[in-house]
Amino acid sequence: PAPSKRMVGASTAIHRILRQIASVSPGRLSVLVVGETGTGKELIAEEIHEQSRRGGPFIAVNCAAIPRDLFESAFFGHRKGSFSGAVEDAEGYFVAADRGTLFLDEVGEMPLEMQAKLLRVLQTMEVTPVGATRPKRVDVRIVAATHRPLRNDVTASRFRADLLARLEGVAMDVPPLRERREDIMPLFDVFLGRTDAAIQLSVEFAEPLVLHAWPLNVRELEHVAARLAIELPTGGVAGEAEARKVLPPV
Repeated sequence: PAPSKRMVGASTAIHRILRQIASVSPGRLSVLVVGETGTGKELIAEEIHEQSRRGGPFIAVNCAAIPRDLFESAFFGHRKGSFSGAVEDAEGYFVAADRGTLFLDEVGEMPLEMQAKLLRVLQTMEVTPVGATRPKRVDVRIVAATHRPLRNDVTASRFRADLLARLEGVAMDVPPLRERREDIMPLFDVFLGRTDAAIQLSVEFAEPLVLHAWPLNVRELEHVAARLAIELPTGGVAGEAEARKVLPPV
């Protein structure tokens, strides 16, 4: 696979993911990235957008953070005066991402009524702002991500089967960090390098990190690198004792 500035690792899983990214990026199919919190799903979405060479922007949306009553306006836009608080026109995420990529993070948290409206837009590539009468055509590539088992949510009537089918034109699974331990130290080196702390890592430093469970995955590893940069003076050497000091409790 082609090298990536965003994704670092030596594991078979990372090489598989990079091959998938190279394969799906030039197309138009929606991509669903599935993995635990902190595994780097947004980085994968950014890499797909970068390799797609689409002319528009990459717009990331956390579906879990949008209030239920603002979903439609946030995604499709609104016209001035269409509801209380609409003091000016707003374009919405779909129009903002026109000719680019819209990343729907935690798409499993989207309310059912909004899922139906999203499905309609994905089918027609037309959005109608709240308060408007005419739709607007858009050209948007969708990459969605979730840590939830969406097929179970479909069975429990919490997620629409037709929307899931539309989103997973291509499905990508991201293994947790504990299942790709070859990636731990290459990633740690990158994160430590971002701190500008001139710290040397001994051979003994790596073992506690490689054996740690990493329940919060890559995000937790980045925090550990930041803690080491604070705990150890610049120019110091980190060994097993320093590793155990900065690791979170098991």
